[in-house]
Amino acid sequence: MRTGPKGKPFLEWCAENGKRGERLANEFREELPTELTKASNYKAKWKCLKCKHVWRAEMNSRTKSERPKGCPKCAHNAPASKTKNFLAWCEKKGELGKKLSREYVDKDKPPTAVTYASHYRALWKCGRCSHEWRTRVADRTKSVRPTGCPECNPPGTNRYTKKRERVD
Repeated sequence: MRTGPKGKPFLEWCAENGKRGERLANEFREELPTELTKASNYKAKWKCLKCKHVWRAEMNSRTKSERPKGCPKCAHNAPASKTKNFLAWCEKKGELGKKLSREYVDKDKPPTAVTYASHYRALWKCGRCSHEWRTRVADRTKSVRPTGCPECNPPGTNRYTKKRERVD
């Protein structure tokens, strides 16, 4: 294992960083944590204390001060709350939000039970052609090339794809 040329030893960093440091020390699953620094690029093994998921991540991605990485399984399954849910997101997004909230027709999960970035495959009903289909909530809400109705926008004919006419 490499510690890198400089950097605070991982266990020392954990001891200085309160509850966050204690949690990371408890999630750490390597045999020799004393040989690693907090800023190391080494991909260590971690085990989430909440969901028990085991994964590998670089030391520096877990200990950095801004936007540190956590359990990837929990990140995709973050529960919706009163302020962080699909309906609340729609209310902040103007016309797009109004359109998506009208098209969300899933009876299994209400729009307040999923987040705008959820991987849940919700049921949608097109406001133009009334076609119903399932797709991930995240695919409808992404800022770059969100998906739409597959009947109104068949693959290869979306507004981002320009077809070239053949010149003989």
